[in-house]
Amino acid sequence: MKINTIIFQFCIGCIFAILCACNTSSTHRQGNFKILSYNILEGLQNDSIVQDQYIGWVKKINPDIIAYQEMNKFTQKSIEAFAARYQHNYAVISKVEGYPTALSSKYPIVNVQKVVDNMWHAYIYANINGIHVFVIHFSPHQLGKRRAEVKQLLAHAALIPKNEKIVILGDFNSISGDDAAAYGNEYLEQRVKNEAQNAHIRNLDNGQLDFSVIQALKDAGYVDAFRLFHQDFKASVSTKKYGSKNSRIDFAWLNPELAKYVVSTDIIYDDDTDTMSDHYPLLIEFCF
Repeated sequence: MKINTIIFQFCIGCIFAILCACNTSSTHRQGNFKILSYNILEGLQNDSIVQDQYIGWVKKINPDIIAYQEMNKFTQKSIEAFAARYQHNYAVISKVEGYPTALSSKYPIVNVQKVVDNMWHAYIYANINGIHVFVIHFSPHQLGKRRAEVKQLLAHAALIPKNEKIVILGDFNSISGDDAAAYGNEYLEQRVKNEAQNAHIRNLDNGQLDFSVIQALKDAGYVDAFRLFHQDFKASVSTKKYGSKNSRIDFAWLNPELAKYVVSTDIIYDDDTDTMSDHYPLLIEFCF
């Protein structure tokens, strides 16, 4: 039943892609509505050279909304100035300490909620152009905490009527059972060793890989935007500069109402994204 639902949503997306009167370029359809999700590694390392590199790159991508994780050392004032450099006149940040999440947009960001309580980092909820946007960054070290975080998040999202458009995106620090074949014995052995050496890291479930956090989103009816267009595994961490590509932990989850409009999703590998962060960004395109 779930496989049929995903195939149906994919077919709907293909139909919209054909019907949309969107201009095309060599990389992305410029007329589409684009949402970018990016863990930018501690605020692009607070390095002005890397930040300038990013500004040039993101202008070429030209997203309508950007969901950030690890917006370290930014304030509300500085993120507004940063976003203005790539023509986003609206921006919000979840907090100023630690590892904030953030949003920037070409369009007004309204009904903002910054949820810090009971969250490892924080998440932002907002409405932009009629889309309910959740930007999350789950615990990197504790499976139990991530299970609690996704439960809280889904309870929040359940308050929104089903006929509204919802996207939940960010760094989930969790892997999907759909990618299980990509995670072999060596992958598991590395994580067993890591937990043996670090008492604060408890990401395994009785010594086995855990898929329950991502499964909770699927069980709630959300669709993995990447999987609508890609059947082969593609890692989102780590980048060429920071290690081997071995995990997909960055996701965009769409409710069925929003999934009808998605026309493209990809994890972007290029010369810039190879070096700017330890995560690769995720780009989702819609045609409304």
